[in-house]
Amino acid sequence: MQKFLMAAGLVMLLLCTACTTSRAKGDAISLLERGIAFAGKEDYDTAIADFTGALKLDRKSSAAYNQRGIAYAHKGDYAKAIKDYSRVIRHDRRSTAAYTSRGNAYFNNGNYAKAIKDYSKVIKIYPNSPAAYYNRDNAAAYYNRGIAYFGKGDYDSAIADYTKVISISPNYAAAYYNRGHAYYAKGDYDSAIADNTQVIKIYPDSVAAYTSRGSAYFNIGEYDRAVKDLAKAVSIDPAYAIAKQNLEIAQKARGY
Repeated sequence: MQKFLMAAGLVMLLLCTACTTSRAKGDAISLLERGIAFAGKEDYDTAIADFTGALKLDRKSSAAYNQRGIAYAHKGDYAKAIKDYSRVIRHDRRSTAAYTSRGNAYFNNGNYAKAIKDYSKVIKIYPNSPAAYYNRDNAAAYYNRGIAYFGKGDYDSAIADYTKVISISPNYAAAYYNRGHAYYAKGDYDSAIADNTQVIKIYPDSVAAYTSRGSAYFNIGEYDRAVKDLAKAVSIDPAYAIAKQNLEIAQKARGY
């Protein structure tokens, strides 16, 4: 009888431990949800405190690490964001969202090489899946990697990535604009003009595209077209300083 009672006591202890674990995870979820709510209000410090509390209760919560990483990134604390995204990746080596977020954090921290590595990982995981969701994911990875290549001054690689984005998403105006920017940086003004023209077809009131195209026209001696584009940019946004400044330069070159 004594042995039976001891065994029963052991079962009760195990059951209570399971109850405690379950309750802790429930509390962790509550803190996670509250932290997300605070983050939605841009109260990132309180959100981080809640995510940290959730992790004390459930150290394996990838969601809490991810959300805390996002909050740190919003605060500009990219080093801590990178650490949290890395923990997510350790739990899930195929988390394209975590690789993308960590790549963004590396980029914002000025580490273009590591940013490129993370964006390349996303592309490697889903190279050319026909599924629309994965194609969008790929477009973002190529786009982000293109920005990182541009930051390194590797304009040819940036152009190649933006071209890939456009092949996946033909109406991705930002990819045309950024590719045009890379062409401009290389001195290929005709290609820059063509890409900014495409942006304008998609977004007829794009101040940035009119400004960039006008500047490219100026650099190939097409002063009338430069003045026309830059004047258009100023008419859309009179406060756009770069357009106003370039318009004055183009007008003087034209003899206005």
